[in-house]
Amino acid sequence: MKKLLVLGLAALLLVAFSVPAMADVKIGGIIFTDFYYLNRDKENLFNPQRGAQSYGNTAIQLPNITRLYGRWTNEDNVGMYIEFGLGQGSGALALGSSDDNYSAVIRHAYGWWDVNPMFQIMAGHSTTPFSPLNPSQLLGTRSGSVNIIGVGYGDYYAGRFVQVRGTFKFSPAVKLEIALVDPNGIMAYGDDFPTNYGAQNTMVPRIDVSLPLYLGPVHLYPGFLWQNRGVDDPTWNGRPADDNVTTWIATLGGKFGMGPFALSGEFNYGENWGNTRGLAGASMPARIASASIKQDNNLNNAETWSWWVDLSYKFGPVAPSLIFGMMHSDNTTGIGGMDYDEEAESMMYGISVPITLAKGFTLRPELMWYDDGDLDITSQPSQNLGKYSIFGVQFQITF
Repeated sequence: MKKLLVLGLAALLLVAFSVPAMADVKIGGIIFTDFYYLNRDKENLFNPQRGAQSYGNTAIQLPNITRLYGRWTNEDNVGMYIEFGLGQGSGALALGSSDDNYSAVIRHAYGWWDVNPMFQIMAGHSTTPFSPLNPSQLLGTRSGSVNIIGVGYGDYYAGRFVQVRGTFKFSPAVKLEIALVDPNGIMAYGDDFPTNYGAQNTMVPRIDVSLPLYLGPVHLYPGFLWQNRGVDDPTWNGRPADDNVTTWIATLGGKFGMGPFALSGEFNYGENWGNTRGLAGASMPARIASASIKQDNNLNNAETWSWWVDLSYKFGPVAPSLIFGMMHSDNTTGIGGMDYDEEAESMMYGISVPITLAKGFTLRPELMWYDDGDLDITSQPSQNLGKYSIFGVQFQITF
């Protein structure tokens, strides 16, 4: 009997190891609803009544960060992830209708293969490994100032684009991620240079590199982004001009956690941010962060830096975060026989307080102040771009 039992167990083990495991599938999603009051002073860059009076407005919106996702993996270490963003777009509302210009967009659509424990290859549409951290500011995506994760006021988001990526895992503490990213297009509020990129030359795709370091409670994220593009018709307003634009950005992010306390932050510095795709918001430092031409017909590289910090402490179901950030750009443009230096700086500060009220139901009160600063241009009076604030609450429902 004992011998038969051993043989039976051996047979069961043989069957268990010889039959392929079933594929693993997971679906989920999250719905965001913004409910806030927006107040702009009369000088503010985005005030629809600018120069006349201050402006205030209450809004209840479904931002397009609302999403639905599905994840699949199989027994050969191959996986796929698809995520759709759902919500109100940026176009005009259909007044008198229940259709508030809702749309669905692909946020992620990629697959991967874990070739071995030390190497993974990924291909598809997703975030790049560069500048991976973001502050916890989430209220006001559709405010008119792109108020999401602090872009334009300290954060740089490298974007979700089609790419081919290799991840090399040297140890549990160190890995290297290199992504070859589609180079076509510009930042949301960047400028085309010298003309549009319809006749561009690109030999090498954009390269995003990240080297995450996991050192106990401290995680560091150094990285580098590089892109170069040329134009067949190197003219600008009929004058000869340089025909190559190089964008580069260096980043260093980090986070630290111990018990209920957490601290995160990131610093980015580089040139010509606006000449590559990504999200740096709509503030003036983002708007002037593109290469320009000086009076001597030479290329001027716009210089930009940004940084943010996020300090949080968890009290049971409540986890308030104190947020602060800044962004700064310098540029020089030749107009009418003279070079004009441009300088702009923006700032944000405030508090975001996620409160978990039930499993899958979170309320996030948020109070944020935004300062669009001044635009300083050579030989012109400094232009005050004003300030605004967003106070409200975000409902988050997760499954």
